[in-house]
Amino acid sequence: MTMMKPSGVDAGVHYFHSASFDTVFIATVFVIALLMGAIASISPAALLAVLSVNIWCIANPHVVATYTRMNIDNNAFQKHWFLIFIVPFIVLVALTITTLAYEISGLFTLYLFAQTYHVTRQSYGIARTYRRVAQCPLGRDVLAELLIYVFPLWGLLHWCSQGATSFLYYPVSLPVVSPLLVNAVGGVALSLSAYWVMRQCRLAAIDDSNKSHDWFVASHIGIFTVAYLLVDDITLGWLIVNIWHNIQYLLFVWWKNSKSVGFQFGNYELSVKRGLQYLALCAVVGALLYALFDWIGQQFLWLGLPTVLIIHFTMNFHHYWVDAVIWKRPK
Repeated sequence: MTMMKPSGVDAGVHYFHSASFDTVFIATVFVIALLMGAIASISPAALLAVLSVNIWCIANPHVVATYTRMNIDNNAFQKHWFLIFIVPFIVLVALTITTLAYEISGLFTLYLFAQTYHVTRQSYGIARTYRRVAQCPLGRDVLAELLIYVFPLWGLLHWCSQGATSFLYYPVSLPVVSPLLVNAVGGVALSLSAYWVMRQCRLAAIDDSNKSHDWFVASHIGIFTVAYLLVDDITLGWLIVNIWHNIQYLLFVWWKNSKSVGFQFGNYELSVKRGLQYLALCAVVGALLYALFDWIGQQFLWLGLPTVLIIHFTMNFHHYWVDAVIWKRPK
């Protein structure tokens, strides 16, 4: 049986674990997201089918994966009492107030902005992890980090300037943005990316680049360029990025959890088997939670509010909050 290469075995390449894992993590996930987006673009029925697959097989498991990073044990409630018991009510109240003030359109508009920021922060964290794996002596790569932020910003501003009024078949109220601002941010994004490409080519020529890090940053730029700038329908664009984000998050959390419990990947077959077991567990728990929150929301429909949506968004926004905290805490 062929063993995988350990991290950092090739000059200029610094893997999370191996070439096989990083190829799946960066390239394969990118292609899957684009292919599923292409299928969803065929017809409204295809869009609903891909959306359902994303929700049940990827999105719900990815939310559950966040909580697996909390190292649940006998002291979990003591360590995470604020996140577990207090934060959900804070989020619930905030989303209810948002709905009362701006109706459903405000709820979905808030979600679009929050989700974009959440995905961007994930890319920022993964890029920095690649640099830590490579033990880069210069620390942060400010130019790459600027690119990670500026392309989603450009995409959001582009959506706003297009005057989109519908997302996931619900109304949205995106702020009005001048095309001049969109073009200005786009010019900055393209200039920075051109300089970054030239810089990385020079570094690669002297074998002083971190190729895995560079390919990941390029995939981030590529997915937002396609989904937020080239795709006209914001629902389809969001879906492409969401699929990319969800699969990548599942792989990243599984990799981090495997390291934290001392699991050695061993061989490719074993790692895939354990990964599928982890995905199946997250999928089952995610489906149960989804059904539970759906039921809870329906019990309060008499309030005259879209309580099913509010409850589901509460879980999503709680996941954002937890995610922002647990990755900063030493394990």
